[in-house]
Amino acid sequence: MLTARTLAEAQVYVSLAMAADTAAPATEPAPIVPGENLTEGEEAWTLASPAGDIAIPYASEDASRMIGARYGLGVSQLVDAAQWAVVAATYARRALEADMAYTGGPDQDRDTVELNWELAADAVTEALKFLPEGAEVVPDEGVWTEFGRQSRARNPELVTRGKLTDDLEYYRGTLDDFRALYGESS
Repeated sequence: MLTARTLAEAQVYVSLAMAADTAAPATEPAPIVPGENLTEGEEAWTLASPAGDIAIPYASEDASRMIGARYGLGVSQLVDAAQWAVVAATYARRALEADMAYTGGPDQDRDTVELNWELAADAVTEALKFLPEGAEVVPDEGVWTEFGRQSRARNPELVTRGKLTDDLEYYRGTLDDFRALYGESS
């Protein structure tokens, strides 16, 4: 059985595994419903998904929540660096689209803008975890899936330190600018 560090990582894995379009993967799999597709075990939840059963240890989820690591501590064993970079870009496209449409009206959903910028930043941070200290590009071992290899072949800069750090700065900076313009969310 596969093991995810967090429920959020499990959902990203499922969306990537089920994506029909590798250039723009779905990143919103079916919701997790306790008792339906999520069962409790002695030390972990088990998520039943179309991509197979995935164990999510309680200790890993709890530790990740405590420090604010949405996708988990350490380096992912399920989602490779190129996949994380593509997921980040997918969230960033959604964030930018929602951001451009947002005018601050009371009937608009600003949470969608903020959440997608946060998810983009968190996903690119996951890709950065695959970079060894001092390396300028993620090594081949960090891109092990066919999806990831194809993504990197289409965009050789995808998992370079320069691109990933630029993307992270852009995602965080744009979120900060949005909050500066419209105020902190309540």
